[in-house]
Amino acid sequence: MMFFIWMLLPLIVILLAGIYLCRKVYGAVCFFGKNLTKRMRIMIAAGVTGILILSVGYINGLWFVIFMYMVVFLLLFDFIALIVKKFRKNKPFPYWGKAVYRSGIPALLAAVLLVGYGYYNMHHIVKTEYTVLTDKEIREEGYTIVFFSDLHYGTTLNGVQLKQAADAIESENPDMVILGGDIVDERTSLAQMQEAFEIMGNIRTRYGIYYVYGNHDKNTYVQRPNYTAEQLADAIEQAGIHILEDETCEINNEILLIGRADRGHGAGTRKSVFQLVEGADAAKEWILIDHQPVEYADVMESGCGMILSGHTHAGQVWPLGFLAEVFHTDEMTYGYRQAGSLTEVVSSGIAGWGYPVRTQKHSEYVVIHLRKPHG
Repeated sequence: MMFFIWMLLPLIVILLAGIYLCRKVYGAVCFFGKNLTKRMRIMIAAGVTGILILSVGYINGLWFVIFMYMVVFLLLFDFIALIVKKFRKNKPFPYWGKAVYRSGIPALLAAVLLVGYGYYNMHHIVKTEYTVLTDKEIREEGYTIVFFSDLHYGTTLNGVQLKQAADAIESENPDMVILGGDIVDERTSLAQMQEAFEIMGNIRTRYGIYYVYGNHDKNTYVQRPNYTAEQLADAIEQAGIHILEDETCEINNEILLIGRADRGHGAGTRKSVFQLVEGADAAKEWILIDHQPVEYADVMESGCGMILSGHTHAGQVWPLGFLAEVFHTDEMTYGYRQAGSLTEVVSSGIAGWGYPVRTQKHSEYVVIHLRKPHG
């Protein structure tokens, strides 16, 4: 199912989009080139379509997103044209209206504007706050936890921008900062990787900064990685950040942080949540950090009070989030949910992967206020 959703389905969509686009280009050539022969029209339409599709792979990711949204808007304008034609009762359109419609320029402009918004939205980081109540015996003032994931450093933010985000996080006076994985990825250089953790390691907290690996951090998707897993771990530890990979850590004798190995890296070897909490003090607040939002039933049964995840990016580029929810690729795509005694939080990420564009949800860091119920 996962192969179909993320590999086969996109190829089918691109193929269908190419066929549709070729028909649209042919219609435009016929409209504006009435004196051309049919053979010339077909050759021009095929050539223009071929250039557009090939440029998707050879220019950059932004053009790919613009291309796909342009196809979406062409379909939308076709639908609008059908409705208008029905209400006009087959009255002919004025030439200028036909020319604008056939040119495809409105669809291209709409796609460019949407991607422009997505570029701004990706770089505009917002704060999302949740208050979580616990019946565990914690201090009266509670705890302020900042959680963020999916920076994918180098795709969007540079050092100056990351420092600004780190300063904003520090201004929350966090008791602890939790990094939920995919802070770096295959496109991150060795220098960028070291820079990212150095900046984040300077965030001042009361009880430290904690880190779990995501599925991209260790560069397992490329044959020639820019850095090794050992260099990655060394950079994280030199920055004063605590790695929790199938490990637990007690905070102030009141909170137990449980960091899981990513299920992609630890398939067949990562410990179950039951193994991780075996023998743990049930009087403490158990907070589980798992990059991917999975195995919620086990997490709930184990007795954890909270699970923090990222990975989904809340879709990032519409309609991926919608498809993820339809096909239920993860337990949860985004947000906050209370399921019995378990609080489930999935962040959209502080940035994104692949394309510096976000047309679904926002970039965020999450501030969690862990409190005792009043009264």
